[in-house]
Amino acid sequence: MDALVISREITIAGDYLSVSYTRDLGAEGSPEVARQTPTMVELRFDVTRCQDLDPEARERVLAHPELRHDRRGTVRIRCDEFPSRGRNLAMARQRLASLLAEAIEAPDVASLLPERLEAAPRRGRAGLIKPGRGSA
Repeated sequence: MDALVISREITIAGDYLSVSYTRDLGAEGSPEVARQTPTMVELRFDVTRCQDLDPEARERVLAHPELRHDRRGTVRIRCDEFPSRGRNLAMARQRLASLLAEAIEAPDVASLLPERLEAAPRRGRAGLIKPGRGSA
């Protein structure tokens, strides 16, 4: 399988990706019970084996809420939006790339600080003494 480009710096080798196709059930009430050719795509990415990601990035990928993984650390993306295998595979690859990019980007350090640290300068304004509590 071709490599998956996440960003300018990160490309996932095709060795860590695998794909399988299954038959997609037709819409309810449709005359066709199931499509005759397997068009539903399941794209799998083996996060734990991937050497293209550093350990911190792997942890962020496994902790990302939209990237569900099994106990072995394999992320699965399914796509059955189109009646074509090729379009479904392209959509699954695009979806995986965007979710990985979102998960891998470094978290904003300011958002990790507790609110109490942000409020500390407001609570203890230097040089201000409340009336009746001593002299300045």
